[in-house]
Amino acid sequence: MNTLNKPTSPFQNIKVISFDLDDTLWSGTQVLIHAEKTMTSWMTTHTPKISQSLPSDELRKRKIQFIKNNRHLRFKVSQARVFFLTELFTEFDYPQAENLANECFNVFYAARQQVTMFDDVFEVLAELNKHYKLIAITNGNANLQAVGLDDYFDFCLNGEDFDLPKPHGDIFQAALTKAGVNADQCLHVGDHPEHDMLGAKEAGIKTCWLEDGRHPWQHDFNADVTISHVRELLPLLLAR
Repeated sequence: MNTLNKPTSPFQNIKVISFDLDDTLWSGTQVLIHAEKTMTSWMTTHTPKISQSLPSDELRKRKIQFIKNNRHLRFKVSQARVFFLTELFTEFDYPQAENLANECFNVFYAARQQVTMFDDVFEVLAELNKHYKLIAITNGNANLQAVGLDDYFDFCLNGEDFDLPKPHGDIFQAALTKAGVNADQCLHVGDHPEHDMLGAKEAGIKTCWLEDGRHPWQHDFNADVTISHVRELLPLLLAR
């Protein structure tokens, strides 16, 4: 692991730390599995014709195909799910399919916010928040207030609110502008080598890769620092 010794640290000028959310602060996979199961349970009760006709694997395949057929929605995760459900409920002759789709999505969305933080996340964020402005940049649709992190972060930018999500530069530039800092005053922490590390580097932002073994590193550059848990940020950034 890199050891940062101020004032010679390459991070000595950092004023803002931006975090990815899913799979950086909690397990995004487990959250989505839970949300999908919650939605499926709702559909079993409220749209039983679908549940009886389409097993969960088939439903998932249909959603994937729907996004392939509607490429303009591929980065709009919330909108894509609502439109898919509307089409599905219409196909099975449920009345007021759009209203039903929104109700179903709301059930999914609420479950999607029920996250379990990785160990020590709250403590780490609380300590970092004393020294840095914290922001979030995510391609998902997590809500800071709903997941219980709004007290630690100044704001969150969601990829679906932009024409193109991470790793494209618009969302990173918007974050810098909103935070009021230059690129070299920001450190981005995330688990994805492309979405997080490549995107941040191309925006001129310092990079901290949270390596969890899920994504191989295939770039011709190295992250400025590599960690395996956000708790490692404290000795790296707060060492005196």
